[in-house]
Amino acid sequence: MGSKMAFARHQTFHFREGWLTKGLRKIEEQPNVFMAKDGMEQLGIGSNMVKALRYWLVATNLTYETTGGNKEQKLTDVGRAIYKSDKYLEEEFTLWLIHFQLATNKEVATAWYWFFNVFKHKEFDEDLFINELEFWINEQENDAKEVSRGSLKRDFDCIISTYCVQKTNGSSPEDNLMCPLQELGLIELVDTKRKRYRFTRRKVEQIDKELFLYAILKFMDSNGHKKDIDLDVLLSAEGSIGRIFVLGVTELIQVLEMLQVSGFLRLNKTAGLNQVTIIQESDPISIIKEYYYQIGANQDE
Repeated sequence: MGSKMAFARHQTFHFREGWLTKGLRKIEEQPNVFMAKDGMEQLGIGSNMVKALRYWLVATNLTYETTGGNKEQKLTDVGRAIYKSDKYLEEEFTLWLIHFQLATNKEVATAWYWFFNVFKHKEFDEDLFINELEFWINEQENDAKEVSRGSLKRDFDCIISTYCVQKTNGSSPEDNLMCPLQELGLIELVDTKRKRYRFTRRKVEQIDKELFLYAILKFMDSNGHKKDIDLDVLLSAEGSIGRIFVLGVTELIQVLEMLQVSGFLRLNKTAGLNQVTIIQESDPISIIKEYYYQIGANQDE
């Protein structure tokens, strides 16, 4: 049995400001709202946008859909933590967390997963993106039927709209709403004429260290690591923080040193080991809940 893949399920729409909040709220009120006949009226958006929002809630792993008789959507642990503590996505931590959820969702957001975890070029255009993705798909043992270049182009356009700030002249106000993840500054347009883009790096000290700890623990859980992991694996393996957050080795070591100072882990660089040992073992979701609890407590003071 091959791995599942999904392409161009977003109806060409990136998720707009307020969409995820609206979706989570409506699901809390009525878990089957996206399957209901009056879903468009309840959500206040067109039929294609309803399909797109339903997709994005699952692609960002904020919700999951039940199978069987009465199909419903339910909030995941991360979806519930965000809805409870930062439902309007005001914290940059929340945006990074949503990015992590999206870029690690290989089955539902396959192009996003490939782009951040497999694609090796730092500068690129549409043709390079599509050619490389097409080659990778053909190499995989997967259940997907042949994927058209049109679908891959739609994913390219949507990834750019997700992360790269662009001037738009949409025909409706909805068209001009940006995706919240553009605030992360992960992709920039470097050649307007040839439409070339590149990955950009953020100063890691500006990003909450709890986010990196959560991502490391999730990665270790999903890959069968117990307490120890090599630095090279954290830098370049699929699903690693180096890949997901576009870190070079200098930034990765900076992140690990921040977490070491906080007592979460130990970085061993002696005798060419370059190994990381987790000191404080935690359930990853508890890191998220504790972060939101702390910022809530600070806001109350």
